[in-house]
Amino acid sequence: MADDTRGRRVLDVLAADQAWEVPADWVARVRRQLRAWGDDPNTLRPLRADAFPGFVNGTPAPVWFTHQVAPLLTGWIPVLHGEYADIGTELARDFYRPTYRFGGAGYVVRYAATDWPLQVVSGVRGFREEGRRQALKLTRDVVTQFVDAPPMAVRARALTAALDRVLADRENARMHATADYETILQFWRTSALTDTERAVLPELAGPSAALRYSVNSLRDAHAKLLMAMPDAETGDFAQLLSPLVLSAGLGGLPPAVAQILGPAAHDVEKALAEIRSGFDPQAWVAANTEWLARAVRGNQRELARSWAAAATRVSVHLSGVLADAPWPEPQVPDLDAFFRVLDRERRPAAKPEPLAKVLPLTRVETPESEEPALPKPVDLSHNPLAELDSLIGLESIKEAVRRMVAEIKTNLRRKELGLPSHERARHMVFVGKPGTAKTTIARLVGRIYNQLGVLEKGHVVEVDRSDLVGSTVGTTAPLTAAKFREALGGVLFVDEAYTLVPENSPGDFGLEAVATILKLMEDHRDECVVIVAGYHREMQRFMESNTGLASRFPKLLSFSEYDNDQLVAIFELQARQRGMLYTDDVLDVVRQVIPPAPRGHNFGNGRFIRNVLEEAIANQATRLSERDPDSLTERDLRELLPEDVKEPTSMRAEDYLLQRPGS
Repeated sequence: MADDTRGRRVLDVLAADQAWEVPADWVARVRRQLRAWGDDPNTLRPLRADAFPGFVNGTPAPVWFTHQVAPLLTGWIPVLHGEYADIGTELARDFYRPTYRFGGAGYVVRYAATDWPLQVVSGVRGFREEGRRQALKLTRDVVTQFVDAPPMAVRARALTAALDRVLADRENARMHATADYETILQFWRTSALTDTERAVLPELAGPSAALRYSVNSLRDAHAKLLMAMPDAETGDFAQLLSPLVLSAGLGGLPPAVAQILGPAAHDVEKALAEIRSGFDPQAWVAANTEWLARAVRGNQRELARSWAAAATRVSVHLSGVLADAPWPEPQVPDLDAFFRVLDRERRPAAKPEPLAKVLPLTRVETPESEEPALPKPVDLSHNPLAELDSLIGLESIKEAVRRMVAEIKTNLRRKELGLPSHERARHMVFVGKPGTAKTTIARLVGRIYNQLGVLEKGHVVEVDRSDLVGSTVGTTAPLTAAKFREALGGVLFVDEAYTLVPENSPGDFGLEAVATILKLMEDHRDECVVIVAGYHREMQRFMESNTGLASRFPKLLSFSEYDNDQLVAIFELQARQRGMLYTDDVLDVVRQVIPPAPRGHNFGNGRFIRNVLEEAIANQATRLSERDPDSLTERDLRELLPEDVKEPTSMRAEDYLLQRPGS
């Protein structure tokens, strides 16, 4: 694999002050050691060849442990980002064959039991004494590999020192070779570490200590960042922890957290009572993200990173780890948005610049032969799944579509083998405000299903009430049937579907349209996908209006509003798709024209940003019209300047029609 020689390979640990550009020679050295263990027949091996899922048969225990321990040495519940986000997989690539890899623009949140350094020791508890002694020594040898890797160094040195003391003490070494595991675990939680070592490895003292560390580190980080970046909307620690609890889906403060807070728990309970009724988690997370972004831009990057890492730890605890629930998705902060802020701040130092950017322009004239090649417009029309991945935000929507694709592929394979398939109806409900990409996803679903062979054409027929409901008796059913036939082989997308069943209008013709659609869905079960869309509350009423609706629409996808960083990122994506060039100064102006949160019910989200871009392109054309056309270069025609970006004074007719009063 030639990854190590292609540009910068970064491991960005959120809790660290800055990203680490991983040296190729360091990676090569670790991989050589792993191969040496693999080649040594005397190296400790598992009892079963399949003991380590995903690893090749015969993988020795220290190789597996290196894969496990590498990310955990970066911190307790660490967040890792960059090309080496999946650092363990990168190092163990000669032995590990995962079905997927993390890295690049994504991030990974790691979590393990608080006895993670003893995994090899625990795994050989049934071995003879010699095998258990070897497990202890190999544990030390694995950890020592990371004492010179900046993101892992402090914790690796502390753990190495503790292991060295155990190995040097005859009684403690014998205890690891002969005692039951609970005795060994208790030793590590009470006696193995010095106070200094316990401060950097707090989770090794047990779950209660890990929770205490997580809560206290967030309290400290919040106080420091609030002092450095005062904010009228950001309150004290109680006003931070109470919305964190609600964002995690909890009804109140967990007793374990209340015990740690002591008398301060009363302040949190009081804050919970004040915000519980009208709390909007999305707006709150967006406000926190904006605060962190201001801190980064205000030269408080390290404090912002520390706060985000601490908030992630507490969010993971609250979201389910305390109750041994399935692995939770951290709710606070918005890590996607925050890493976009950090990447943008770091980008000027990167060489070469990513496709989406151009270096700040100078006014020095250079010969045309020296003009650097301009990035090509982004075109993903041939690959709808790649286009889906390129969309900003929408992580839950992307995951839902990927699951649908996996389900279809599995059922197609079952059919090939003559097995019964387990297909559900493919019709869907989309709920969300205007401009949140509902129509975009519908079009992508049509193209994806066409490529999979389940839809003949994959086109989308977009309709609303005016296309389906006639003005007189007997005209609605034919209108609806005609539009449905037009959509055969593709997708029928019914926008604002709730208008078909207006409130307090039992005799409305829209009810006939709904009944006609339901019948045609049954008659052409595999020939058309029907997607109904609209606002959350109104779509709930629509689904309750007919007993047959819920059973025919088994999938509901909820589209969230975009925060400021996501809206700016959408501008970047759409500009790249149109082949336009821009600088960070342009993006700063884009951010300024976005209305502050909370935004009105009819705010256009992605449509608003599209109008901002189209207005900027129109302003660019006006600016260039004052010059001699023959003097204009390709760069001139593709480059947007900050003065081109203004609040849109016009919008598309379709956008105007979507912003109906009271909708």
